[in-house]
Amino acid sequence: MKLKPLIGLLGIFMATQVHALTEVDTELQLLMDVSGSVSSSEYNLQLQGYVDAFYNTEVQSAILDTSEGRLGSIAVQMVMWSGGSQQSVMTDWFHLYDMTSINNFAATLDSLVRPFSGSTAPGSAMAFGGLQFDNNDFTAARQVIDVSGDGIQNNGIDTATVRDQLLASGIDTINGITIGQDYADGVLQSWYMDNIAGGQDAFVINAATFSDFGSALQLKLAAEIEGGVIPEGALPAPIEDIPLLAQFLLGIPLMLAWHYQRRSRSLPRHSAPAEA
Repeated sequence: MKLKPLIGLLGIFMATQVHALTEVDTELQLLMDVSGSVSSSEYNLQLQGYVDAFYNTEVQSAILDTSEGRLGSIAVQMVMWSGGSQQSVMTDWFHLYDMTSINNFAATLDSLVRPFSGSTAPGSAMAFGGLQFDNNDFTAARQVIDVSGDGIQNNGIDTATVRDQLLASGIDTINGITIGQDYADGVLQSWYMDNIAGGQDAFVINAATFSDFGSALQLKLAAEIEGGVIPEGALPAPIEDIPLLAQFLLGIPLMLAWHYQRRSRSLPRHSAPAEA
């Protein structure tokens, strides 16, 4: 579903600061699963998949594409997540606009150290991720969240509820990439379709093993950066129409969180009085 018109309605209720924003084609957030079901070797394969993807020529071409009025740039952020209170911004928003900036981002990913190894709370990770789009100094026609994972939620906020709130609050697309076969065939993919994927041209793609993750991720990133494309082998998410009032009500929790975050950042800091 396309919910960008709601942004104007939400904006009436939000205190905003006027400052120059860098315009890009897409704001892309990578939510990487590092829960306890991901072994050390699987973590390494998954992270290497992200590194290799940004060195991949098709992904690089999608980022730098200036056809059909595109700017040839994106903003991208990496967040690693596990349990309900375990989310960490591993790379803040990077502006990718040429080969040097893309390669620098890939090299930064290559040096990351795993922060967690706990429960599986994709809903909490998505809620945390949604707040990161506020005050990131970028503006784009498309905001995309990319969720990787090898398991079904066993901790944290209800995932489908957060998904609906994010879409109602203006996130355009949430895609999923599932990993491995720890469940009966198709169970994990179906859960991601029902609880994570949503929005415009949303899809879920599966990597049969962690060794296959890199190639599946490259297809996924190239498609979601280009926009309007469902990669080969991916499952398209069903399009769901939500009435405008329902969109507004669903978006209130994140709208208030964004408002509070802006307000707390703008409040002056006062030093404590010196002791006699």
